[in-house]
Amino acid sequence: MLKKFDVIVIGELNADLIMDKMTALPEEGKEILADNMTLVIGSSSAICACNLSTLGSSVAFIGKTGRDMLGDFILRELNIRNVDTSMVIQEAGLKTGATVVLNYGEERANITHQGAMNFLKWSDITSEKITEGKHLHFSSYFLQPQLQPYIRNIFRTAKDAGMTTSFDPQWDPHEKWQINLDELLPHVDVFLPNETELLLITSTNSLEAAIESVKHLVTVMVVK
Repeated sequence: MLKKFDVIVIGELNADLIMDKMTALPEEGKEILADNMTLVIGSSSAICACNLSTLGSSVAFIGKTGRDMLGDFILRELNIRNVDTSMVIQEAGLKTGATVVLNYGEERANITHQGAMNFLKWSDITSEKITEGKHLHFSSYFLQPQLQPYIRNIFRTAKDAGMTTSFDPQWDPHEKWQINLDELLPHVDVFLPNETELLLITSTNSLEAAIESVKHLVTVMVVK
């Protein structure tokens, strides 16, 4: 079957408001200054999609924004980078997610409003959309609560259609790290945690122990 896209990316969409060259990190009841401010497209999923497109792959995104200024900004930025947005839903009544990034020296603190990414559902995705591509990438599991019960369905649908798959869990803002790797990873070709995420997800104290705990489940794992 001829595929329309090289890669389908499913994930969160938000804008990043980056505050740079700050004089300190904020304290309660006080005001500080940032010498620079930048509004950019954020989210692990969208950045991955843009980078893959830049490398020459044909990429489509499945996600949700609000029908608002930030949602329009995100779609425009994706389109500028030749990422297909025909499967992105803009829903009235929802706010597009946003992250305020506070950079101070080598330190960083983030504040995120999830907004529309809280409301992306399995019924928004459908097997017909997923199987438009040769490869499926899913990112930011913990930021998309309505998809969590269906993550196995998403990857199984892709594998049953002959697609390859990759999974980047990203950070859990609630720091509970509850994910069933035994159920999920057999359907994932490339697992992409960073070292801290892997230690927390596997409840281990060393990289060696973490790798040992999942090596029977993974085909390829890249620890960032």
